[in-house]
Amino acid sequence: MIDFHSHILPGVDDGAPDLEASLALLRQEKEAGVTRVYLTPHQNSKIQRIDELKAVYEKLKEAAKDLGIELLLGAEIYYYPGMVDDLKAGKLLTMNNSKFVLVEFGVKTEINIPEIMYEIKVAGYEPIVAHIERYAYLRKEDYYEIKDSGCYIQVNSTCFDHALLDSKVKFLFKNGLVDFVGTDAHHAEKRPVCWEKFKKLVSKKFKKQTTKLFETDIITK
Repeated sequence: MIDFHSHILPGVDDGAPDLEASLALLRQEKEAGVTRVYLTPHQNSKIQRIDELKAVYEKLKEAAKDLGIELLLGAEIYYYPGMVDDLKAGKLLTMNNSKFVLVEFGVKTEINIPEIMYEIKVAGYEPIVAHIERYAYLRKEDYYEIKDSGCYIQVNSTCFDHALLDSKVKFLFKNGLVDFVGTDAHHAEKRPVCWEKFKKLVSKKFKKQTTKLFETDIITK
């Protein structure tokens, strides 16, 4: 199983504060049956620190080498004008040094996510909308527009835990629109790795999608 979105890299954002907290989260991942984790610390127009992130990543890999989990470095980038220019300049992290980019948007102010995703795609990248269930202003036709333009959709493994999101989340799954799943885990106690409920629901109600969601990695084949 693969976790495509996490804040397990220690001491770099609002996720795991230190190495011990990171290892606690990785032990939760291992217990859940996860074999590959994408570490996706926050980046934005002001916070990029790419060399620091790479250095911390190497330290975590060494500390966690006996857990048997493959760790890959990426980022969750909060969209801003000029983001594509910074990607091209090597100031931002893509997912495992690929063309895939995990992009986050604001949840309160409506923004034209399909249009922005298409622009990133045209620039030569493979954009993924991070935790799409959070953007209440998106309509069902927006999901299709994102997918039809060749872009991708990620949901969090806790997406079924929120009653207000239930109808939209089920729509995404019923129509096979979800490409990636991540825990968005931050802390072993406050925002832990949560897979159990998600796996049960998907395996029961959307069984045909289990291989795609749990075993397939089109980023790192």
